[in-house]
Amino acid sequence: MDHTFLLKEGLWRSQGEYFDGAGALTGVEGEAHIRHYPDKWVYEGVLRTRTSAPRESKNLYEIQPFVAGNFATAWTSKRASFGTLHGRFIVVGDAILSAYESATGRYRGQDTILRRDERHYSARGTLLDGGKILSAWSFELRLA
Repeated sequence: MDHTFLLKEGLWRSQGEYFDGAGALTGVEGEAHIRHYPDKWVYEGVLRTRTSAPRESKNLYEIQPFVAGNFATAWTSKRASFGTLHGRFIVVGDAILSAYESATGRYRGQDTILRRDERHYSARGTLLDGGKILSAWSFELRLA
């Protein structure tokens, strides 16, 4: 499967839904910018709530470039509220999977990014605090 999200540079627009731990739904929209450098890849994402007083969430991932023949690679992301998150992107058929946890192991989560076509992916995921759901999301990514 020839993936265009993450494995190639690009700017992606996102739109979808964010659920808090109580299940309250909020519409979100944003961008994901993927840049490749010789020593690392950078995935910079921004999500904004579609509310009267929008809130913005930013994520910056540093990704080890995939080595030829490998289907998995490591990534890290630093967030004030969770500390450093360590994860892996795993390419399996039409999906890019990601499993991650904080340095302490308290926070963990997963993402599934499904290829619909070369310009469209669907993302689903959740973040947990121990056994408690902190958030879940469902959004569509389209190449800008």
